[in-house]
Order: sequence, then structure tokens, then C-alpha cells
Amino acid sequence: MPDCPKNDLIFRGAKAPVPLTERTKSGKTSFERCRLPRVFLKPEARRNMNGFGKRFTLVTMLGILLMFGFVLAACDSESDAQDEEPLDRSAPLTRLSAEGTKIVNAEGHALRLRGVNLGGWIFHEPWITLSAYSLRARIHELGTRETFSAQVDDVLEELGRSDKAPDYLDRFGAALNAKLGSPEVGRFLSDIRTFDVSLDDDSDLPLRRKLATRFGEDERDELMDAFQSAWITEKDIAFIAEQGFNVVRVPMSYRDLTRGADLDKPAVLLWNERTFSRLDALLGWCAEHRIYAVLDIQEAPGGQNDYSGTAQLYDDPAMQTMTVKLWEELSRRYSFHDEIAAYSLLAEPYGAPDAEARDAMYDLLVKAIRAKNDNHMLIIHDGFKGMTTLPAPQEMGWDNVVYSTHIFEFDATSKGYYEERINLYYDTLFKAGQKDQNVPYYIGSFSTQVDESWAYEAAELLLSWYAERGWSWSIWTYKKLDEPLDNRLWDYRTCYGVRGGQVPSGFQRPDPEKDDLETLKAKFSAYADMELTPNQSLLDIMKKY
Repeated sequence: MPDCPKNDLIFRGAKAPVPLTERTKSGKTSFERCRLPRVFLKPEARRNMNGFGKRFTLVTMLGILLMFGFVLAACDSESDAQDEEPLDRSAPLTRLSAEGTKIVNAEGHALRLRGVNLGGWIFHEPWITLSAYSLRARIHELGTRETFSAQVDDVLEELGRSDKAPDYLDRFGAALNAKLGSPEVGRFLSDIRTFDVSLDDDSDLPLRRKLATRFGEDERDELMDAFQSAWITEKDIAFIAEQGFNVVRVPMSYRDLTRGADLDKPAVLLWNERTFSRLDALLGWCAEHRIYAVLDIQEAPGGQNDYSGTAQLYDDPAMQTMTVKLWEELSRRYSFHDEIAAYSLLAEPYGAPDAEARDAMYDLLVKAIRAKNDNHMLIIHDGFKGMTTLPAPQEMGWDNVVYSTHIFEFDATSKGYYEERINLYYDTLFKAGQKDQNVPYYIGSFSTQVDESWAYEAAELLLSWYAERGWSWSIWTYKKLDEPLDNRLWDYRTCYGVRGGQVPSGFQRPDPEKDDLETLKAKFSAYADMELTPNQSLLDIMKKY
């Protein structure tokens, strides 16, 4: 709920597209914040033609890349696809390990992890679950109570879906006043400004703080537990297994695993047994239905990325110690669980100032987990600094590791856009990196985002490429509810969700700013009974690879 290559291009997880000029979260980061599955382009990338977000327009760069690709192709033209052993769902899952560029089970049989992300669950991203209102949705919701509701929607439609610019509300007000010329417009704008639209985020922090402010920290945790018990149930894991997939990636925030105030820099980690009981239940379902889990930390203490503000992990030893303690606790609880395929130590650590700082933090975590005699595979994400920037494991003293990145292209409007990037960039450098590192690769999160034919063709292109190279993958995301207003006014739909998209009839949207405690709890609990339609077009493609 909330993610390319080079040091200057950063991907993240998922949201509705907005222009790059409107992606900055004011005052919180020097990056431009994307509202889609998360893509960032640093300002210097615009000036640097090595940035992958640019088209390769320099003849020299194009020539170098093509020459490099031709040399690699001449040396290694064969597919890297592995001879996989089909997962035997009648037998218990066995411990997985990395063997060269393959993932193998306890019998030594190779398999690729293929599955979905459980986005929005233990890292609650309201844009996935519709558990908060965007600015455009709040304007529409308040407008339905006015006699000029039709004009409100007319102005919204004229302004478009992108509502993150600081002057959006002023422009909306001016356009509405031009239509109505009424003093009621000023009163309506004042009503809108009383609401906090920052809750509609790809971070769980604004929502958690709002709930704690309104109801208290214990009640916040009670509400989060009501949601977690409903968003993912055993029926979901059974469905995923029935489709033939063998892994779920579980994005988690340290905040959801702990109790107490949501501070920018926590002083202590108090474990939230409610959330751990949900995780325990999930692992039991995974064992029962023969599907692996990847435990993934989306946000560590201090933050390894800018999901909730500027990353502070890399220059604060106290936060580094907290993050080590977090993984020591997870290892203590789960080291003997064979249904866990791997620990994903830090999702998208692009807040690291350089590869050295990124790898130093990883080194602390790897050594802490191995000191516990925990031999689970460990997933190391490149932080969008480039897969070739990840070290050869033996240089770090690492063993049983998997290297990972996420792939989202937010400017894409055709399958050809993806073909160009795979052929000119990804395939050449990913293969070169993997050859030197001799580790399995895992594309932990990706999506082609929109519900259009070219996007499904692009998804198949990506999946066929992963299969050809023998890489594991998990698509973003399992469930996603599209904003109904986007479909109504702009005919916009996404393909983020393997299930979901259109909001089912009878859905009562939670409103963290207006609903009382019991109403909010009831609405969160009602997610368990919500029947989400499978995206059959996407599923059919996924099953082939």
C-alpha cells in the first residue's frame, strides 16, 4: 500500500499516479514523494543522464549499454530458467536455502517463490484499504450534503485526479466560486479544511496517531487488531494456495509489532502480543496450506526509507540497536518455523546515504540473526542503488542470502516502455550483478498498476522475464480497493489487487475522523465478510509463470 535501478532512481510500493511536481511531502524529505506503488526521482537524477527515469538519448550511453549487452549475450545466451520441482502440497514444508543462484528445499530440489504481497495488513496503508479519505474523496463526500453537489463533482472532474499540490484546494475553490458566485463556497472550503487528508497515505503513522489522539493508545491497538483480524484470514491463504502460488510476502511495520506512543525515535520496544498472535495464526495457515511466508520489515525504528519522514536509521546508533533488537525478537520467536522462506530485513532502504551505509546496517542484522543460530534465508534489498552495488556475500561474511529489488514504472503507457528498459538496462545489469554475486534474485514487489490491456501485456512480459532468468517474485498486492470516485469521474481503475478493484456493494467506508470507537471497530471487522472479485486477467497471467 506505498516498489529500478541506479542510485538516483528509487521505487516504492503503490498508489495512484500524480505528476512528479506534486509528489513532495512538504518539508519532510528532499525526495519527490510518489503516490503510486512508490517511485522517487531525486532532483539530481533530472540532471544526470545515467538516471534510469530518463530516456537514453545520449548516443554514447546507448552505445555502451548495447555493446555491454551484446558481449554478455555472446558469452551467455542461454536462459537461466531452473528445473523446478513442483511443490508437493501433501507434504510438510521444509526449510529453504540459497544454493548458488537457486533456492532449494531440504531435499535439494530447486523452486522459485511465486506469489503475492499481503499489502495493507500489518503495515496499514489506507490508500489500499480505503480506511481514510484523500482530499478529492473528502471534497466529494462533503459535497454530497450540499445543494451544489453536482457543481462540486464538475470541478473535481475538471481538475483531475491529482490532488496533492499545495494549491489544489485554492484552485478548487476558485473554480467552484466561478461556477456559483456564492458565499457558500467559502463556508464549504472552511469545512473541508477541518479534515486531515494526510491520513490517506502509504505510511501507517498518520492513521495510528489519529486513532491514538482520538481514542487512546490501547484503543488504537484494539482497532488495529480488529482490522488485522479481518483483512487477512485463513480463507485468503487457502485462495492463494489454490491458485498455485507458493509464497506470501508480509510487509510489517515495527510500530504494529509494538505498543505505546508512536514516537519518531522510540526509546524502548514493548511487544504487541495482539499483532504477534495474528502473525502466528498466519504462519499456521501457511503451514496448513503449504505456502511459504517472507517476513518483511517495511519500517524499522528510525526508518530506513522516507515512508514516514526522513530516514534516521543510518546515523543514529540507538535506532540501529533498536532495529537489531527487533530482528533478534523475530528470530527468537520464529527461527524454527520452516514455513518462513526468508526474512526480508529492510524493505527499500533508499534512505541510506550510500551503499556502504546500507551494507553496514545489513551487516549488523545478518550477524545478529546468525548469532542466534537462525539459518533462514535473508533477503537484502538494493535500496534502488542498483543491484550491481550489492556486494559479493563472501566479502561480507554473509551466507544464505537472497538479493532483491522492486520494479515499478510510473510513467509507462505501453508494453514497449517496459521492453525498452528490460532490454537496455535491467537485464544487462541484473545478469552481470547476479553472475558476480552468485545468489538468488527475488523481485519482492512489482505492478504495472493500471487496468488497461497494455498493462496486462507488460505484466506478462515481466513475469516471463523473471521465469526465464529463474528469479522469484511476489506481485503488489493481494487485495486493493480502488477509490470509487476515480472510476466514476475519470474512468480510472488499477490492477494492483489480485483481488478487489471495484468496491463491493454494501461496503461502509471507515472514517477515522468522524466515526466513534464502536462504529470504527465494526467497520474494520466487516472487512472479513467483504467478497472481493478476483482479477482474472491478472491471475491467468500469473499462473503461467
